[in-house]
Amino acid sequence: MSNDIERMLAAAADDTDQPLHTDIDDILTRGRRSVRRSRIAIASTSVLTTLAIVGGLTVWQGTLQQGEAPAKTPKSETITVDPKTGRITDNETGIQATLPPPASPLSDAAVLKRCRWSDSEYVQSNKERGSNAYDQAGPINAEWRVLVKSGDQKRLEALFLAPDRSIVSLCSQKDERGEGRSGRISTSILPFPKAMEGAPERRPLVVEAGLQVPAAGVAHVLVSLAGESAPRQALVGPEGYFTLGFPEWEEMRKIDPNSKAWDNYEPTVQRIRGYDANGKRIYDWKYVKVEPPKPTPIPADVKIKTQPQIEPKVVLTKDPENGKPLAVVPFSPLSDEQVRAECKKPDDSFIDGGKGAGDERPYDAGRISPDWQVALKVGSDKRFTALLVSPGQNVLAWCYRAEQGAYDYTRSGVQTDGTFGDPAKDEFSMWAMVPEGVAQIIVDLPTGPVRAAISNGYYLWGTTGGSENFKKVRVRGFDADAKLIYDQKISVDAS
Repeated sequence: MSNDIERMLAAAADDTDQPLHTDIDDILTRGRRSVRRSRIAIASTSVLTTLAIVGGLTVWQGTLQQGEAPAKTPKSETITVDPKTGRITDNETGIQATLPPPASPLSDAAVLKRCRWSDSEYVQSNKERGSNAYDQAGPINAEWRVLVKSGDQKRLEALFLAPDRSIVSLCSQKDERGEGRSGRISTSILPFPKAMEGAPERRPLVVEAGLQVPAAGVAHVLVSLAGESAPRQALVGPEGYFTLGFPEWEEMRKIDPNSKAWDNYEPTVQRIRGYDANGKRIYDWKYVKVEPPKPTPIPADVKIKTQPQIEPKVVLTKDPENGKPLAVVPFSPLSDEQVRAECKKPDDSFIDGGKGAGDERPYDAGRISPDWQVALKVGSDKRFTALLVSPGQNVLAWCYRAEQGAYDYTRSGVQTDGTFGDPAKDEFSMWAMVPEGVAQIIVDLPTGPVRAAISNGYYLWGTTGGSENFKKVRVRGFDADAKLIYDQKISVDAS
């Protein structure tokens, strides 16, 4: 996430050398590696960061009609609403829920006026970094629907729904000056990464972000926070969207205040329940810690095996099949020393985060130093993507730097066969190894065919990073005589 809420929501995925974004402060203080720690990013601007949580989920299909008693429903699965005060009692525990946050007295127009600037800045920041390519809804305006709004004349927490229903914009402000946070959350299911083994299927991001209960007929929502005996009653809007008001807690909390272990964290939000107008529970999500699968250790002496560089006899400038001109991926003018220096910031954050539960080789390779080989670097002097290989020849670091000082970074340990796997079988790829016998590579991006940059046995089709705009595209490899010898569909970062 660099700093983008959507990327933080990927935390529920398998941690097997798959990338993940997050704001640097969250890396250091919130212990997100309790689920997955392989990819980090650093942002140059302050943005909203919310964590998705692996959990157990139960949804009861169907709701009761108004006035119909919740027949045969155990009392523990209901709530009692005081008709005079509106206070809710949780019949599962007998504890009265805390009052919901107040509805904002501001008009929708006033809320839009306050949130418009920060949302526009957030959208522009993402655009400059190439982030959130799937967010095409544009900044909020009068056509966006205010779903729910909480606060007073100063504090404000509001959710807006795009006209095409693709994006929810979140606006949190401490005061009229606009100090606070912004976020843009997709209403769809992120197409990657796959759910970790033992975890439930992925859900729409607004649900994983704790902004919506995905069950029809939701009238009441209770949210249980770690360390609190009484659940909190949420302010509920249309379509199951809800809020607890301006956030006064961190998304993650330490389980043991004195422990520095990487997995010594849990989400503050432990449970979310939805009830219909009759008080019957129709949705129940609970946080359940899912241990990532333990990979089979790969010996540290297994080395990377790359294909030797092959010089083409004729450099392709047009697509051999249709004659379209090929865009050329430029090599970065930065020196290797400059690349290592630029990548030091995200690399230090990666190392400072400590070992994860999976492959230890990426951590054991140590910090980037002059001994790390810059195998490939593409882009400009301000925006680039680089691949660096460890002195032990068993770990590769992928580093992306945006023009605005945002970074995207991950490390991967080589597999037992000396490669990083078949990209055609991977869920997505940010870079790849050159296939055997290949001298030139054409990648059919949505914007047109490009001739990939090749160096030291690796290739890149552009400055990958800062986005999750993955597309399944055709990748063709040609030998020295420009004969097609490799033809595969690969899911690549097409930003």
